[in-house]
Amino acid sequence: MFKPRLATPTIILGFAALGALPAHAQSLTGNVGSANITTGDSSVEARTGIADNGDVAARVHYQHAFSDGYQLRVIGSFSQPDGQDWDFNALTLENWFQWAEEAKDGTGFNGGFRLAYDFVDGGGPDGAEARLTLTDKFADGWEWRANLIGEVETGEGSAGGVDLETRFQVSRGLDFSALGSQDWRLGAELYSEYGNTRDIPGFKEQAHQIGPIVKVEWDNGVFLQTGVRFGLTDAADDSMFKIFLGRDF
Repeated sequence: MFKPRLATPTIILGFAALGALPAHAQSLTGNVGSANITTGDSSVEARTGIADNGDVAARVHYQHAFSDGYQLRVIGSFSQPDGQDWDFNALTLENWFQWAEEAKDGTGFNGGFRLAYDFVDGGGPDGAEARLTLTDKFADGWEWRANLIGEVETGEGSAGGVDLETRFQVSRGLDFSALGSQDWRLGAELYSEYGNTRDIPGFKEQAHQIGPIVKVEWDNGVFLQTGVRFGLTDAADDSMFKIFLGRDF
């Protein structure tokens, strides 16, 4: 049956990377995050994303689940603006909490919440982020994920208001084997950045992107995700490409 969970009461403050790009720049290494946490699970992952203007972003992270309700992720972030040198941007400590679990019979959903405190290397305001994560498997191999994100700047030079963003992904398992794996998923995702609550712009001035994704996992714990997104509005990047590679252990 569907099991609601109470999040672990201890909240660990984190340091999250905003990077050298402006706060409103679209994420090149972000994901539509899962809400699922399983005690003892650990993984490492490297991500790279490339924008149509030549900007490149990269990150590496390690995560470990200390209980069924709490997980900590440590991230190092890097960027390479078009034609320039690589820069280290920040260190991230991201806190995951799970408050609902989908039952084995498929009823209910996975619900989670993430909290982070953002420390930006090289000066400028820090930031704090909160993210609601929802995941649900349905209809024989389908899965949807949804994220609602709010971010504020903190400290000297910070601006007011909350930057709002949503991410949505739907994917389906594929019934075939390739490259030594029988666990393939094909889907699509939508990233939407609405602007700051001080002055929400009109739709054309918001940043909306959509595109396909492919996911694959192997029996040894290695997993890969790749995809492209294309701009739907004038304020969005015209296109981007991403590739994520990691391993569970």
